[in-house]
Amino acid sequence: MTHDAVRDAIAHFSLEIADIQPVPDSLSSIVRLIELVFGEQLVLKIPYVKRKLFRELSALHAFHDDLPVPDVIDAWVPDDDRPGALLLSRLPGANIVEPVTVDLARQMGGLLGKLHTHRLDHYGDLEDAGNPHAHDWWAMVHAVLDRWKPHCIQAVPPDLYARSLALYRDLAADLPAPDGPCWAHNDYRPGNILVEDGQITGLIDFESARGGSADRDFTKVSHYVWKPDPATKPAFLAGYAGIRPVPDFERTLTLYQLHNALGGVAWCVRRTDTSDPFFHENMAVIQRMTAGM
Repeated sequence: MTHDAVRDAIAHFSLEIADIQPVPDSLSSIVRLIELVFGEQLVLKIPYVKRKLFRELSALHAFHDDLPVPDVIDAWVPDDDRPGALLLSRLPGANIVEPVTVDLARQMGGLLGKLHTHRLDHYGDLEDAGNPHAHDWWAMVHAVLDRWKPHCIQAVPPDLYARSLALYRDLAADLPAPDGPCWAHNDYRPGNILVEDGQITGLIDFESARGGSADRDFTKVSHYVWKPDPATKPAFLAGYAGIRPVPDFERTLTLYQLHNALGGVAWCVRRTDTSDPFFHENMAVIQRMTAGM
């Protein structure tokens, strides 16, 4: 499937390729780094479902003049069930793989704050304006959890799943008003940020981006940036506050962490791959959060 999808996209874009390399750890899209025969370097991205292509395309157009995001060179949206593909410019820099420094955390905070200044008129995908929960963030979050249930019960032991839902209900009893609707990246973490010479040069991977509440984007920051080095937290928040007020994330962080973990389990079940380390990582989060209940 991977070979056929890449072959079809290359043919559609009529690319004359000198070199093509896979991007490792791309979980929900096929991504290739391409060098054309005349030396131009591009990124070919093929999502597993067309919905993700529309999300990425919409976000990149929305941020084009304001954030360091790739240019959309071309887009292929087939009329059939194939997901299509995007041909993107290749930004300078490399993904953050080392521990985030305090200075870089401050830059990350400012970048996220700037992203969240892009407002929308409803929650969810752009085409979700008619969704009954399009103007009720928490109803939408809870409805998504319900949709994951058939997948979760296939992999999570019944007693553990019951405890996770009980914890979720407790956490949902004290939630602040949402900070939105605004664009939310939904996968804001070091691996999706490019850096060169200590400066952020790019933000990538918008296939999960859509209308949301700003506080949700603090979930992976907490795990991948603040947890390894608590000194990065005040720097990140200072950078963010320099752009816009910091949302009330302390009251929602635990709920989002549990919600994300259950979503990660459901995602692996849908892919019929519960041997994936990502599955075990999320199961460990659920077990840790419900321990002692």
